[in-house]
Amino acid sequence: MNISLKINKGFIWYSNESIFIKGYFFDRKNNFYQKENALMFLDKITSKEEFINKVKEINGCFSILIKVNNNILIASDTTRSFPLFYTFKNEKIHISDDIVFLKDKYNISELNKLAKLEFKASLHTYGKKTLLQNVFQVQSNEYLIIENNKIIDCSFFFSYATEKEFTNSYNYLKKQTISTFENAFKRLLNSLENKTVVLPLSGGFDSRLIALMLKKHNYKNVICFTYGRKDSFEIENSKKTAKVLGFKWHFIEYNTKLIKGYLKTETFKNYAHFAGKYSSMPYLQEYFAVKYLKENNLIDEKAVFIPGFAGDFLGGSQFIKVIPKNLKSMEIVNLIFKKKYKLRQFSSSKQKEIKEEIKKTLLTFDADFTKKIPPTVFEDFDLKEKIAKYIFNSASIYTFFGYQHRFPFWDKELLEFFKKIPQEHKQLKV
Repeated sequence: MNISLKINKGFIWYSNESIFIKGYFFDRKNNFYQKENALMFLDKITSKEEFINKVKEINGCFSILIKVNNNILIASDTTRSFPLFYTFKNEKIHISDDIVFLKDKYNISELNKLAKLEFKASLHTYGKKTLLQNVFQVQSNEYLIIENNKIIDCSFFFSYATEKEFTNSYNYLKKQTISTFENAFKRLLNSLENKTVVLPLSGGFDSRLIALMLKKHNYKNVICFTYGRKDSFEIENSKKTAKVLGFKWHFIEYNTKLIKGYLKTETFKNYAHFAGKYSSMPYLQEYFAVKYLKENNLIDEKAVFIPGFAGDFLGGSQFIKVIPKNLKSMEIVNLIFKKKYKLRQFSSSKQKEIKEEIKKTLLTFDADFTKKIPPTVFEDFDLKEKIAKYIFNSASIYTFFGYQHRFPFWDKELLEFFKKIPQEHKQLKV
């Protein structure tokens, strides 16, 4: 078994003789763990059962590898911010956080034909597949148990799919929502350790809510920025919000001078490999803004970016145009195909093949998915696929330039709460 962990941009791998950890997390008592602290917390694990229980318990952004007896135990959090890849060669498993390293070291050039189709249709691959044949990825909320170079167990330790919704009154749930957000943001502030917060501030509700919560909790070291064309409607909203809250604000205009010739630069080529990982389309939109902020020394090297990624998901944005009313379990596969594979046309035979693959993936996520509330099954699929592999993967922009990030809307307490909010409340967004 070979383990090669090479990427230490933004977040650094910490390790001892048997544990590798990147990221941070909280335990059930809201104690914060990172770096050597996290190693000490995980060092108490002596069996695969304890490992599974721990990854179910902790709340954060992490990838973990632990050697216990003859086993290698691996897990990645909901956001899959630090992807791990593996392949089998000469009857050994080879694990790395750098898929390009695996490709080059083992001369892997053959593409996975189905993954290639998925990528063209959705901008990312699905399940454990990557674009490279026989090179696989650890998925969102997945754990692997490896023994003697074989995967003997793999499953998922969190699901957004649920059998039951809350039956409490609207007013009660409203109060609980406020309380849950407060808890999540207190954990966020604890994890920041007074570092400079860099907030991509748009005209939308997600980033403005983060700004308001930072102000409410008297966090002063905040820099906001907005980017795009100078005639964008976002600019005035963002500028006004930052001014009212007393935060610094920068606008980065996207013009020909800023982006000219970027495709030929070594920096961009390196970023494309770093962010693409042979599994996702590299995200471009924020690349130029973060590069500008860094090169002009507008933010310090220990700054932490806090984007409002996928906050709309919690509130039920899927119910606006994606999830129909009264969705049935038998309709989920067709709905996923229709909504998630829409960038490419398929023949009848390919449609059938892809739908079979979708069903297989749903069963992998949850063998009893037909017993769960159908919209939450769809949301869980979307969470583990597009949101983890494309939306959250776009945070590679921050780590590529050497910065850390936080995702306040993906605190586990928030996820556990919002997945049980009744559909009729989420549909109020319509």
